[in-house]
Amino acid sequence: MSRKFLFTLVLCLVGSISALAQSGTLKGTVTDGESGEPLPFVNVIVYLNGNQVSVANTDFDGKYVIKPINPGVYDVQFSFVGYTAKKITGVTVSSNKIQFLDAKMTSGVVIDEVEIVEYTVPLIDKDGGASGGTVTREDIDKLPGRDATTIATTVAGASTAGTDGGISIRGARSASTWIYIDGIKVRGSSSLPKSAVEEVAVLTGGIPANIGDATGGVINISLRSSSSKWFGGVEVISSGFRSGDGAVGLDDYGFNLVEGSISGPLVFKKDADGNKTRPLLGLFLSGNYQNEVDSRPAFDGVYRIKDESLQGIIDNPLRQNIAADGTINGALYNADFLRADDFDRVPTRQNVGRQQANLVAKIDVNTSETMSLTFGGTAAFTRQNDFSRANSLMNFDNNGQQTFFDWRVYGKFSQRFISDDEDENAANTLKNVFYSVMVDYSQSTTNRQDADHKDDFFKYGHVGQFQIFDELSYDRVFDDNGGFRFVHNGWQDTLVTFTPGTANPELAAINNQYFSLFDADPFDVDPDGPYTTLLNVQNGNAILNGQRPPATYNLWTYPGVATSGIGGVADYSESNNTQFRITAAGSGDIGDHALQIGFEYEQRRDNFFTLAPQNLWLLARLNTNAH
Repeated sequence: MSRKFLFTLVLCLVGSISALAQSGTLKGTVTDGESGEPLPFVNVIVYLNGNQVSVANTDFDGKYVIKPINPGVYDVQFSFVGYTAKKITGVTVSSNKIQFLDAKMTSGVVIDEVEIVEYTVPLIDKDGGASGGTVTREDIDKLPGRDATTIATTVAGASTAGTDGGISIRGARSASTWIYIDGIKVRGSSSLPKSAVEEVAVLTGGIPANIGDATGGVINISLRSSSSKWFGGVEVISSGFRSGDGAVGLDDYGFNLVEGSISGPLVFKKDADGNKTRPLLGLFLSGNYQNEVDSRPAFDGVYRIKDESLQGIIDNPLRQNIAADGTINGALYNADFLRADDFDRVPTRQNVGRQQANLVAKIDVNTSETMSLTFGGTAAFTRQNDFSRANSLMNFDNNGQQTFFDWRVYGKFSQRFISDDEDENAANTLKNVFYSVMVDYSQSTTNRQDADHKDDFFKYGHVGQFQIFDELSYDRVFDDNGGFRFVHNGWQDTLVTFTPGTANPELAAINNQYFSLFDADPFDVDPDGPYTTLLNVQNGNAILNGQRPPATYNLWTYPGVATSGIGGVADYSESNNTQFRITAAGSGDIGDHALQIGFEYEQRRDNFFTLAPQNLWLLARLNTNAH
């Protein structure tokens, strides 16, 4: 009676809103191997990596149901008085699926002997459920892909084509695809070490109600759990290393990966004699580090400017623009006069390297056969330089830098209630009752910036200091008697001088040469002189703070221009998105029917800003003396 009351109280607490239950069910019948008669009260024990995770007894009809069970590969042992114990190994349990497992036991007792049988995957899946597919740990080990996204696309209906890194299911937009990692709704990256993934289940249709209003599809990623014995491994993959303008090795990617995992018990339960019986606390830890020189090298390479030619236009960026009649009209950029022999073809794109690191940690607390507590977390870090076709010829050193950092932590508690034996025959009795409560927190941050200037905004586009000299200006005003007088009407610029800055030396070099390129008398106030006013300086092809040189042939960005944004725009952006969730779910069986109820609370906070720092100089000039 107390168990029924407690379950009723739990249902009242969890409410009536749907929640995700990323778990499976094990169900079957145990019979006598000779007579085929069902065997009641058979002890059914489920093991994961040597750890006992659940236990149940068959009813009077020899039937048993065990749930919830996290996705994974289990060993199931059947034991009964007067029969040889039997263990079936390699039983795969998938999320939101019922795994049917029947057992036939042999009469006769053999002390300390267990009949071990390897599980055989049935040709027909009795639990059709939602459409889609499941990729198990065994299959994942055989796949060449290393991330969950690639693994998910092996299921029919899931594709990354045209999604810019996302996953489209049955043609829906990638934003309509929900991804869960161990029950956490993913915000940001779903990148994980391959060695940490236990199962990837893709639901392409017939999505169950407990998931919610996903309009595309759902991808459930289950992580591995701790083991009863220590094990670990390290994997190293390399296809080459950076050397000069390319990569030396097996290919032009320059791909390098180091990945490792370790798992085992931390604390054991001991018997009266002090002997270790079963783990109480287990750890699973996995991580990797990846580095690439070029993730998408061109088939026949790319062109880039030679180092000596680049240094030549930095040391001597301008030449006088002399017309046919000898008139000097400002300056021209020497970059517009480069020839084919000033460029080289190289095998890899320049300055487009990427670094990535992922970490998974999980602690399992096995307090009893009916209660489990799990704490876990994942983290994903990526830093990459963006490829820009406009930058690729001369300005590749200034490719924009993007940084992504995503992390999430969670705690999950589950409890099962074992029904009393005398109630097993009652058709209206709740059986296989369980509930679970989960709390998780996620944070996803992104940053786009120039790798040198970072968040020092006034370094973007800064070329130096301009000093403007001026003098009084007058208007000549005539009177009625034919005379005139001079009336002060303001100030007029007479000379502009320049002191180069250090933030953008390639751009400062343009003005450095411009201010020594023409013969001009600073005391001769010529309104059309090259150094008279800022407007004349700008018209002569020098640049002001916040301006950039024109693109060479209107195609290629000039060397030294900070271009951290999409389309060559020098911008800076940050985002910080957080998510806090509390989910709870409960279930109980009445006969062959299951009653489920759940609750979900989700709170999101999105923060972001974008800035074009070069335009701050333009705004400053426009608002000078604006009062």
